[in-house]
Amino acid sequence: MIEILLRKHLQDVSARSVLDVGPGYADFSRVSAQITGAKSITFLDNDAKVLSWQTKECARIGIEARSLQRVIGVEPLGLEDSYDLIHCQEVLEHLSDPGLLLSELQNKLSMHGRIIISVPTRISERWLKFLSPSYMKDEPYGHVQEFDEPRLRAMINVSGLRVLSLIPTQPHFFLSHSWMAVTRMEIEGSSGKVLTEDWRSTVLQQITVWSRKLFLLTGMNWWGYLLPRNYFVIARRD
Repeated sequence: MIEILLRKHLQDVSARSVLDVGPGYADFSRVSAQITGAKSITFLDNDAKVLSWQTKECARIGIEARSLQRVIGVEPLGLEDSYDLIHCQEVLEHLSDPGLLLSELQNKLSMHGRIIISVPTRISERWLKFLSPSYMKDEPYGHVQEFDEPRLRAMINVSGLRVLSLIPTQPHFFLSHSWMAVTRMEIEGSSGKVLTEDWRSTVLQQITVWSRKLFLLTGMNWWGYLLPRNYFVIARRD
């Protein structure tokens, strides 16, 4: 559903360069590069395997990739260029001072650029902790922040950015992540990669695929408000 939102909100945006902070194994910045016409993506992550995978995926579709290995939130990002489009998705919840990162990224956003932010909703995080009290406990690079809409908006505004759209979404992941919590599946806290490979992962895939189809057919926006796993935000410099 994030891809649908990207296509809707970036259709009139033109970009030359994209920065993806903490990309994990997602394809969002490659999708946005194709939408906006960007020819290069800079990936910044603490995991060398993630950076290598993203570089290979870019090569497959003819997009230039640059990789910077950094421990986000601990060491300076070391960015010299400015970017027309910045992705900071599923990152802020991992940081002790997420506002500091947003302020740094705001300074690297071009004058008419856009920044895309997504974070788990507070209600979904507390629901998963209810289902599994060990959720994200003692997890390296796990979730240490929770966001409701007022806190998220305030933090974005303080960083010098202005929210253009803030949408609760990803209801299919609300269901599939609930399944993961109930069945105690193992995930990699830094990237969200599912590590469990047995019958539970087969059921997980079916829940994700079929619930997504159902929610798209019956109104993804309505379901996003009812079962909000993530907030999706598009912002620009104020």
